[in-house]
Amino acid sequence: MRPVLADRRRTAVGPGVAGRFQDIVWPASFPDAPRARVHAHALAALVVVTSVCAAFKGFYWSDDPQVSQYREGLGGLARAMVAPFGWMAVPLLLMCAVLAGALRSWPRWPYRVLAAVAWTMSALAIFWVMLETSLTNDADYCTGNAPVDPVSWNAVALCLVAAPAAGSLAGWIAWVISRRRARPVTLYAVWLATVAATVVLTLAVPLHAAQTCGPWGIG
Repeated sequence: MRPVLADRRRTAVGPGVAGRFQDIVWPASFPDAPRARVHAHALAALVVVTSVCAAFKGFYWSDDPQVSQYREGLGGLARAMVAPFGWMAVPLLLMCAVLAGALRSWPRWPYRVLAAVAWTMSALAIFWVMLETSLTNDADYCTGNAPVDPVSWNAVALCLVAAPAAGSLAGWIAWVISRRRARPVTLYAVWLATVAATVVLTLAVPLHAAQTCGPWGIG
């Protein structure tokens, strides 16, 4: 009888210390909802890859005054960066729906159909976004000259390390501000938004500083 009462008491109080620590540092782990864990990490991966592509579109190819298609002002930058998120809008929403279904224990078959559609759409869309971003090169803007100062992939690796750390810090701040009452879903949303913003901001400086076109034959 005592073990049953103890289990009920722990359930009423909430997750344990280990579970709460994971909720703050790595909210995508969802210690109390293993069914949602895979989808949470998949959604995070989609957001990170889309943010990297958006940063390259906005701060590398589309903001160099040497290129023929350069548009000054925030309007051109915003249009370039919004494009990858526009292509990924439906897969991102579908994956959010699958995550919600995993957290709320939706019926098995509708949930499985939705999950299959979400994963298929996500795979196709992320492939297209990465392909389209990689094909947006100097040949589109200049006369085929190679970039003089191509950005190093170390910058991308650095941002992929900094972004989760910033997300964990933001989650901890949200947890403290809420007086330790923030739900795991709220912490995950804060973490995910912070990760996306950090990826873009971390890449903005090196991508903007890198010279896109060669010195001769500028289009």
